[in-house]
Amino acid sequence: MSRIAPALRHHGARALLAVVVAAVAFLAFPRSAAVLPGSLTVGSVATGDVISPVGFLVPKSAAQRAREAEDLAATVKPLVTGQPLAADTAVARAGHFFATVDSALAAGGTVAAAARLDGVGLDAREEAALGGAQQRAVLRRAVVAALRLSAAGYLPPGTSPAELGPQVVLRQGTGERVLPSDSLRSFGDFLEATAALRPVPRTASADRLYVRLLGAFFRPTLVYERAETERRRDALRRTVDSVQAVVQPGEKIIGAHEVVTPAIAATLAAYRAVMQRGAAGTVRGAVSTVGELGLDTLITLLFGVVCLFFRPALYRAFRAMAFFAMGFAVVLVAAGFIARQAPARPELIPVALAVIPFSVLFDGRIAAVAAMVLAALIGIQPAFGGTEALFLTFVGGVAAALSVQRIRRRAQAYYSVAIVAAVYAAAAVVSGAAAGEPALGIAHSAAFGGVNAVASAALAMLVLPVAERFTRSTTDLTLLELSDPQHPLLRRLATEAPGTYAHSVAMANLCEAACNAIGANGLLARVGCYYHDVGKLKHPQFFAENQGRGRSPHEQLRPSASAAIIRRHVEDGLALAAEHRLPAAVAAFIPEHHGTSPISFFLERARDEEPAALAREELFHYPGPLPASAETAVALFGDSVEAALRVLDDPSPETVADAIDHLISSKVESGQLKNAPLTLAQVETVKREFTRVYAAMYHNRVEYPEDAGGITADWESDRRD
Repeated sequence: MSRIAPALRHHGARALLAVVVAAVAFLAFPRSAAVLPGSLTVGSVATGDVISPVGFLVPKSAAQRAREAEDLAATVKPLVTGQPLAADTAVARAGHFFATVDSALAAGGTVAAAARLDGVGLDAREEAALGGAQQRAVLRRAVVAALRLSAAGYLPPGTSPAELGPQVVLRQGTGERVLPSDSLRSFGDFLEATAALRPVPRTASADRLYVRLLGAFFRPTLVYERAETERRRDALRRTVDSVQAVVQPGEKIIGAHEVVTPAIAATLAAYRAVMQRGAAGTVRGAVSTVGELGLDTLITLLFGVVCLFFRPALYRAFRAMAFFAMGFAVVLVAAGFIARQAPARPELIPVALAVIPFSVLFDGRIAAVAAMVLAALIGIQPAFGGTEALFLTFVGGVAAALSVQRIRRRAQAYYSVAIVAAVYAAAAVVSGAAAGEPALGIAHSAAFGGVNAVASAALAMLVLPVAERFTRSTTDLTLLELSDPQHPLLRRLATEAPGTYAHSVAMANLCEAACNAIGANGLLARVGCYYHDVGKLKHPQFFAENQGRGRSPHEQLRPSASAAIIRRHVEDGLALAAEHRLPAAVAAFIPEHHGTSPISFFLERARDEEPAALAREELFHYPGPLPASAETAVALFGDSVEAALRVLDDPSPETVADAIDHLISSKVESGQLKNAPLTLAQVETVKREFTRVYAAMYHNRVEYPEDAGGITADWESDRRD
């Protein structure tokens, strides 16, 4: 049980990531109980029958309901009410006005003051016309007679029959009848009808006063009932049915090879909405939901299984697996958004956004596998049924994975964009030709793919530094930054321990060439070698490469003390690496380039001078650990080879080859490589590459005469003489 529990936690945590990705896929995409092609838009042709397993109502759109409501409301004719008694009211008011004027004049008042009491404004001439009793009596009879004529039915001032439409409903008493609007009389018609009743003698001021008084006392006997008309129209608007059609269970919505009409498109939209609601309700039960989640989980788990068997180190790194899960989730959410907004444009799915960081941080092959898994997760979604989503995400993702693996130059991002865009364009041509699409449609698809490639690559480059830090991976861009001689540690090494710096550079040349030859990361080997001995900065004078020809400080120390100082540079190096935040892949070179090798020189001295110290012989060995990568294993070889070959008096190719073979074979035989992923064939390749590079580094030079600014082989002996 003690072994089972950690294994369950280890694999369970990674399985949980797969479940989370599956849940994201389930929530991101619109659900459907049946295969419903997402590309069925108005004017397109269905590739297969779409049959509804359930009954549902097809609602009318808001615009359609509004249009029908207005059309129905327009059938309500304006309501006009006849009010003949309003003529009596007008006559009574006119009589009251003249009586008031009579009373005011009898009491010594003015016509203007009396007129104002009834709200009538008069000018001086009109007041004068009302001043005479006889004139006033004549005008009164004319006005009263005219107002009595209004009982025949007249509209109020400002209302034209033409404004009411072609027909109106005239309500008189309890009855209503429809009349042509032009049969109604306006206030203008009233003035024309009463023109013959104007008082005599007729003068301009008398006529003006007559019209003014008619306007003041006139009461419309035909009233447009605007509020009642709108009420009736609103009542009809509310009667508009919100249902366009009723679909029965098992009814065919559209058949294969049929053209999608607007009505069918509305039915399809209602079908999608019903099936989406059903995912959480009665239409889609728990079994269906679990089934979809299980399918997505199984596909995602397959990626984890691939990593477990073919990338075990990657599988062990939970942060790396979590980053894969996050990349999957981001692409799935984006694909879900596209499925809802533009299901006919799967070329917009930004699969490269996740795949490019996968390829740069890990490797192109596992990134290609991730692209295939994403293509499967997206392609099985019902929303993309009948589209090229599976094909496009597959080819686009694999192209992105293989287009960029190690980025060392900014221009490589452009190459990746060009490759992915070209693949999308080729996919658009192939799939478009197979489907018989017009050239313009193929061009649009290729253009959308190109836009996707540019946007995805740009966002991926922005995300890459954050992803690198999160996963604790080391990209070539970071390694190139660390290889800068102006890095604080390298600058200190060059000035404070120049011998160690020269040794590190020479070792870097050896190891980079050897790693490139065996297919390992040569750049990582070079940078790791630059920093492998930074711990010597604490006590540079205690290391032979930094000592002059004088006495060594070790001559004053016991062998155990010297061994402790030499051994200590590993711990000091790790401390400096942590202080300067060197990546773990680079920091690993500090302890692993020695492994657990013995500190031979001081171990032999201890056998002669300090045998008691041998009771703890491990103190005369480096602390390890053993090399765990091909690069640190090559560094183990390179460190011993570069240091040892300096003692050769005759570095001929044969001597160098024999020495390298001896040094590397002794490391292998001592068990220093038992944790390193190196084959015997690769070890032989490393030997050959070391021999080649060392021969090039220590080649013979042409002797230049002293008078030409050079020296010859005899220069040193002549100098001593």
